[in-house]
Formats: sequence, structure tokens, C-alpha cells
Amino acid sequence: MRTKNLLFSAMLMIAMQSSAQVNINVDVYNKGEVMSPNLYGIFYEDINHAADGGLYAELVRNRSFEDSNTEAVAWNSFGGATMKLVKAGLLNKAQAQALEVGFAGNGKASGINNDGFWGINAVQGRTYKLSFWAKGNLDGKLKVCLGNDKKVVAVTEILDNVTDNWKKYNAEFTCQENQPDSRLWITSEGKGDVVFDVVSLFPPTFNNRENGLRPDLASMLLALHPKFLRFPGGCFVEGQESPENAFHWERTIGPIEERNGHKNVNWGYRTSDGLGFHEYLQMTEDFGAKPLYVVNIGIWHGGFTPLKKIQPWIDEALNALEYANGPVTSKYGALRAKNGHPEPFNIEYLEIGNENNQPDQKNLSDKYYERFKLFKKAILAKYPNMHLIGDVAAWGTDNPKWNNPEKAELIDEHYYRSPAWFANNFKKYDSYPRDGQGIYVGEYAVTQGFGINGSLDAALGEAIYMMGMEKNSDVVKMASYAPIFANLNDLKWRPDMIQFNSSNVFGTPSYYVQKVMADNVGTHVLNVDINDPYTKKLMARTVAPEVSKFGFATWGTKASFCFDSFSSENASQISADTSKPMIEINGDWKSDGNIVSQTSDKEACIDIVNADIKSNQYTLKAKARKDGGAEGFILVFNYVDKDNYSWINFGGWGNTQHGLEQVVNGSKMQLASKHGSVKTGKWYDITLKQNGDSIKCWLDNELVFDTKLQQNTALGVFSTASYDEKTGDIIVKVVNTTAEANQTNINLGHYKAKSAKLISLSSLKGTNENSIDNPTNVYPMESSLSPADGIVSLEIPAYSLSIVRIK
Repeated sequence: MRTKNLLFSAMLMIAMQSSAQVNINVDVYNKGEVMSPNLYGIFYEDINHAADGGLYAELVRNRSFEDSNTEAVAWNSFGGATMKLVKAGLLNKAQAQALEVGFAGNGKASGINNDGFWGINAVQGRTYKLSFWAKGNLDGKLKVCLGNDKKVVAVTEILDNVTDNWKKYNAEFTCQENQPDSRLWITSEGKGDVVFDVVSLFPPTFNNRENGLRPDLASMLLALHPKFLRFPGGCFVEGQESPENAFHWERTIGPIEERNGHKNVNWGYRTSDGLGFHEYLQMTEDFGAKPLYVVNIGIWHGGFTPLKKIQPWIDEALNALEYANGPVTSKYGALRAKNGHPEPFNIEYLEIGNENNQPDQKNLSDKYYERFKLFKKAILAKYPNMHLIGDVAAWGTDNPKWNNPEKAELIDEHYYRSPAWFANNFKKYDSYPRDGQGIYVGEYAVTQGFGINGSLDAALGEAIYMMGMEKNSDVVKMASYAPIFANLNDLKWRPDMIQFNSSNVFGTPSYYVQKVMADNVGTHVLNVDINDPYTKKLMARTVAPEVSKFGFATWGTKASFCFDSFSSENASQISADTSKPMIEINGDWKSDGNIVSQTSDKEACIDIVNADIKSNQYTLKAKARKDGGAEGFILVFNYVDKDNYSWINFGGWGNTQHGLEQVVNGSKMQLASKHGSVKTGKWYDITLKQNGDSIKCWLDNELVFDTKLQQNTALGVFSTASYDEKTGDIIVKVVNTTAEANQTNINLGHYKAKSAKLISLSSLKGTNENSIDNPTNVYPMESSLSPADGIVSLEIPAYSLSIVRIK
């Protein structure tokens, strides 16, 4: 963290005018509940190329030529060389394909090169380890290089000749220059045919582990000081389409050439499983974290094993635990020792399923409680001290419940919401029953209204929620943000707290909130009384604009629309005027009389009526028809500009549900959803009635939504405190989500403060973010404070998380 003096802090605050006095009274002498020592961990899932092309340090993409049955993805031939996939005479049963290369032998170098994961980062002075398997006939030597079309920055020659039998070749070479867009080249001036498989290139790895982790990404995880690591997912655990696409731990251990890899259908690419069960366990040991393993209970996206036939899944879980925890005299404990780790890894936490307890039993939830009971009985019979975690509904409710007498020690809640939702749920756990069943908030993040990469507003909403968990950590025992990683070249999910390309990485404001919050968890909760002069006043603001437009939209589909009528007591009538051109934002729109149609399959196609509505109290009627495609049609309202509007999506999400969404400063958040679909070719009547922030909408005669628009951020000042018996510090956390800085007094009564340190994460705008080009735009700063007797006075910046550690 950076350190700055108070003068510099004051200079930064010139533009922020303090307008109110905030008093935070901390009850120092009455120590409350003991805070959970396992509160903050990390949740890892292979999404957005988080493993291959991310944390897993392998630099060669499609190293075993299994990514496609028809082409050698990421591989290119040059110099007259030829390539073809072969399926016979393979290295072993784990490999389904290899690559045969015909070297031209025309007196010039020919061969193949690999693109890596959107480039290979060649770093000056860094030594790279190469290995590959090959067989064939070649009347010359193989040479291996790193470089691009213009320049080679590292080169080595393979001394051994290629033979008729499979053989593993190893080499090392050191880069002479930096070149982040390099490729790996395998060349020869000789002529002949060589079959290659499992071509692997590693840079130096985190803790110098074989088959290890990318150091900069692993170091960012280590800096979080995680208490536990939940792995390997997420949806990645379950797989999709087939149980073959689920995570099967026993296929992910041992030499890399003996690992099958599998389709990561959930997130759209194949994984090598180079980052496998053993590597996950090694990672937890290197981080000083406890492993939390998630097991498949015989359910995958699109199907399930009948309850009566799930014993193989139970056996798979038990075998995994024996590999991790068993003595070297056991079958799988011996295998662990063979793989280089005789000592047990000691899994203490195991989650039975992932998001497999939805109310809809056909939706990843077949007989969950019965499955849980069978797994629990088998696991505790062999590992009686195992902490077992059960699933509750992961979507469709803000208050998931465990509704079965077969208790779980911990239940896993998941929340992906807006900043305002998290702030408004600051007191969520205050009223939870203290009946011994703990909560693990296994996945939570602002995914609505977060900006592009992840804004400060989003991070502050999460910080408020974390403070609420901390003050209730007698109930909330564990928590982990999700997801962690995203390769910027393949974003399947946003936002993610650590984002990267082949050569650079940055943390979002959410990453820094996770870090400073985890670094400053006390041991006992202290009661706080705060006067917040903002919340009631600012939350009374109306969200809906006074002047706006309306229009129509589609998402990956074709549709037609017809404006019917507009009525309002407080504004002039708006009538259809076909002579006045629409404002086309995106799409291929055509007009025919009073009907306007969108004729492409593009996403986010918007057409706006060029007329102002000078009120937010009105009734709007229109007609819409789905003409083709995967989804339905959309009514746009409260349109101010392309970054601020609302819409109702009928037949969205693959024509499975209706959704009311709001876009604020370019960030979308879902306010309401309901199961529903629309038919192709049928005209529907849409009625929208808006009264300020109140929204009612009918499709034909069915009331679809009756709800309200929301603030993106709940405005106010929030605070909690704790005591750290290890250091004697009092830790006070304050989040200010308003646009005004506050003069704040932390009152400690008769407690004599010796000194204090301020850790502050703030920016001039809540919408500010970090990026690959500006990685520290929002970054925590440290400064010193001078307490006076029992009072610590400071200015709390606008849009900020402030943590004060008082000696």
C-alpha cells in the first residue's frame, strides 16, 4: 500500500466539501461476539480462462491438440510445412489426438508455431522450460525459439535426434529481450515427418513448483491472506451436457501427459486439467489456507444420475478425501506420495454439491436433501470431524432457507446483486436464528451496476455487506467473493476482481476491498452507535427522470413494434408521428407505415421515438411481435441517453423469462424477473404505467411487474468496529457512499488512544475504476492520525472505505 502524509491528504480533499458532522461512538469496554477466524477466503473457478491462460502457468495453448477434432487450434505452419491431426499410434490412452508435421526440407527453416494464450510473454533474463513428446523421421535437428514474425528473443537446439518411438524431449532457454506478443516456434531445416504431443512451455512459477502457477497472479491471491480456498467451482464442478464434462479429480493428477483434460462446456472452452486436484491442494498449502473441496452429487447442467445410482459419485468423493487426507499406506494416500507429497493435505471442509438445492427440482436440484443425507452418512462414517456444507437456493430469492431435518453444519448462500442491494442488506444477518447452523456466503459480488471492469461504487456496496457479515460472524462463519479471475481476451462473466492479459494484471476496487477488509479483521465485535445525516434524506430522491423518451429494442432476435397511445395528466399527449425519424441506436430497423421492425440478429438493438415525455407519471401502450430468433422483444422507457435508461425484456434469456432492467451510467442491473415466454408471429399488447419510481406493466391482460425503480447505490454512512486481542488495536470501519466528505469523530469514551493509522480507499467519483492501463486509479492509501484523548478526528472522503486502526 502507498503511504502519504496528512498534508497531501488535505490537498486531495480540496474539491470535497464537508457538509456534516458524523459521530461514531464505539463501546470499547463491552467486547461482543468472537469473530470467526475463518471469515474470508477465496473461491476459485475455471471461468474466463482462469486456469489455462491464467493462474496455471502453462504458456502453450492446446498443448495436447485436443481442443478440436478438425483443426489444430492455436497452431500454425510456416515455411512450406504441413500439419494434420492423427488419431492412431498415440502416446497413451489419455491422448485422443496428436499432430503430425511434415517439415519441407527445402534448405530453409520450416515448422510450426503456437500463439499461446493471446500471446506468450517473453521476459528478458527469464529462463523457460520446454518439454514435448515426439516420434518420426527427420534428417536434421529441431530448433525451438521464442519470438514473433520480426524478431527471435530466445532460441535453443534439441540435441537428440527424433526416433521412431515416442520419446520425451526437454530443453531450457533464456530470453534476451522483452517481447509480450511472442509465439513458440518449433523449426528444422531438415526434411521428414514428426508426430508431436503434449508440447509444454513453463516460465518460472510461484514457489518454483513443477507444473505450477503464474507468479504475479498467485501473489495477488497470497496477498489476500485467505483463510480457505474453495475449489474447483462453481458450475465447473457440475459440468454440462454430460457427466464426462464434470470435474473428476482422479483424471487431473499425475504427469501431464496422462491427464485427459475435458470440455469446460459451462464456460466455453476445453481445459487441460493441468491445474488439477493435487495442484489445488498444493496451492492451499502454499497460501496457508484450508482446502474446501466441492464435490459433485451426480447432477450436471442438463441431467443427473438417478438417486438410486449415485454410489459411484459418493465413492469418488471418498477417494478424493483419501488422496488428500489418507496415510501413505492407503491406496490413494500412496498415490499422493508418489506424486511428491507424502504428508496429508488435510481437507477439513467439504461442500456437498454446488447450487443444487433450487425449489424447482428439475433445475439442477433433483432430490437434493436425499443426496445430501447419503453423502453425509458416508463421509462422516470415515471422517467424523469433517465440516460439511449444504446448498440452499442460489437464485430467485433473497432469503434462502434450509428446509430439512437433516442438518448441515454450514449452508452456502450466493448473492449477485446491485450495490444498493448489498448496502440495504447491511443488517441482513442481525435477525438470523442463532441455532447452531452457520452461514457460508460462498459467492457474492456486485454484478448489476458495476461499470465496465468493476467500479468503486460496486466495491463499497460489497464492503458494507462484509461489515454486516463481520458484526454477525457468530452466524456467518465464512465468506468468499466470486469470481476471482478473468483473462481480458475471453470475458464470459463480469466483473472479476483480478483481470489480466499475457503480460499484465490489475485488481479492481473490489480486490482492494477484499484485501484491506481481510487484513483488518479483529477478534471480538464491538457495538457502534452512529449518527448518519444522509440516508433518509438522500434515499428519498426519485430515480425516474423528469424528461425522457421511450422506444423499442431487441436482443439477438427480430421483432416488430407499433406505438398505440400515450396519456398523462401532467404532460402533453404524445402521438405517433411517422414523419418524424426515430433515433436508431443500434440494429437494422425498417419502417412500414406505423410499424417499425428490427431485422437483424444483433444484440442490444435500440430504436427511440424522437419525442420527449415531460413527466414520469403516464400510461404508455404499444404492440409488439416476435418475428424470429432466440428471444422476444423489449420496451424501452426512461431513456435519457445510451447509458441511462430502463427496459422490460419480454421473453429474454432464451425466451424463458421476462425481466425489468435498469441501466445507470452504462451499468445494467436487474430489478425484477418472472418466468415467461412469447410466441413467434403473435401480436401482444403492452401497457406500461409509471408513477414516479413505481412501475406496473401488463402483457396482454397479465400483470407482469408491479415494482419500483431503485437507486444504484444506497446513500449513507455505515460503520462497524472490532477489537483485536492479538495487537490490542481497536479497528473501526467506515463506508461513505455519498458525494460529500464528512468530518468524523470516533468517540472511544475513556479509552486513551496512543496513535492511529488510516487506510483509505476512495476516489473523486464512485464510478471510477481500474484498468490494464491504469491499474491503481483506485488504490488504498495509508496515513497517520493523531488522537486526542478518547477521540479520533478525521475527514472521511466521499465514495470511500476508511479503516482506522487505533492503538
